[in-house]
Amino acid sequence: MNWVEIHRGLANACTMFIAVLGIWAFFLRVRSRPLDGSWFGAAVIGELLLLAQFCVGWILWFQGLSVVLPRAWIHVLYGVVAVITLPAAYAYFSRISDARVQTLAMALTCLFLWGILLRATQVVYISGF
Repeated sequence: MNWVEIHRGLANACTMFIAVLGIWAFFLRVRSRPLDGSWFGAAVIGELLLLAQFCVGWILWFQGLSVVLPRAWIHVLYGVVAVITLPAAYAYFSRISDARVQTLAMALTCLFLWGILLRATQVVYISGF
């Protein structure tokens, strides 16, 4: 298994994991429950997956595979945004005193992150990488 396959597999895992995390947060919001320790633990696992994918992406970048991508800097931008979204959202939305609003905000953040991850894979698949 080469680095490209690992990066692609991590991308699929991150996309599905973040989608499930967002659905979970919406489910908690519908039930009027706050985000619990299980959800935050899953969010940490999701962030670790994103960091692993980011590191593998940099390995590919330094191996020279960035020339294959037609818009390599857009792909890198999506990667940076994907890595900083969850921690930044938690840092900002944790100040909200209403737990229901915080749950909805984190659910929408996961939806945004899911869109970013989908768009990052489209940059790759459009180029035939």
